[in-house]
Amino acid sequence: MRILVLPGDGIGPEITEATLRVLEEVNRPMELGITTETADIGLKALAEQGSTLSDAVMARIPQVEGVILGPVSHYEYPTRDKGGINPSSELRVKFDLYANIRPNRSREGLSVLRRPMDLIIVRENTEGFYSDRNM
Repeated sequence: MRILVLPGDGIGPEITEATLRVLEEVNRPMELGITTETADIGLKALAEQGSTLSDAVMARIPQVEGVILGPVSHYEYPTRDKGGINPSSELRVKFDLYANIRPNRSREGLSVLRRPMDLIIVRENTEGFYSDRNM
């Protein structure tokens, strides 16, 4: 399984690095065959390539099985005509990522406030307030 890592801005590289360490720990004993490659997005990509989300990165995404997207500082980006593209929004729309699925359940060995839970929250990702935070 090939995963494209897009570290993003601010604390993004730190978060994606921690995520990769977890993946490595899972990959090793389970032999999942996970390999990763990294591409720059965000302010670093803007400085080096003139866009916060290059066409080259967008072209790589369909070629991998998964993407790890770090946080981005899209409020610091210039306007779109100056290379400031919100990667999160662009990926949601371009790849029709309409469902934001957030599974959560109690874990054995961890205390719970009430009774154990097994919950899945599904949020629509491409329409309305969540998708357009400029509203």
